[in-house]
Amino acid sequence: VSAAREEVPGRRGYPGYMYTDLATIYERAGRIEGRKGSITQIPILTMPNDDITHPTPDLTGYITEGQIYIDRQLHNRQIYPPINVLPSLSRLMKSAIGEGMTRKDHSDVSNQ
Repeated sequence: VSAAREEVPGRRGYPGYMYTDLATIYERAGRIEGRKGSITQIPILTMPNDDITHPTPDLTGYITEGQIYIDRQLHNRQIYPPINVLPSLSRLMKSAIGEGMTRKDHSDVSNQ
């Protein structure tokens, strides 16, 4: 991508400013001029060759509050929903677990 734009390539040939561009796209999605509020955005990404380290899904992981990893192998084994919990994450989880909300060991189990 960088070479096609005649720019200095960053990681895997993508421009170094890709993180900023993605963050800008996500932040302005759903914005309505003159109105206040918030929106829950659920970006759906496909990963080339199911590579979670590809720059687009990897950088999106740093921008968003959480990711749900839908696993092709689980789908092929007819396990539904095919959610692979180990690479999935939530940065807001600590606000929603603990005494009176989940089992005592929830945090330990989620960190395995």
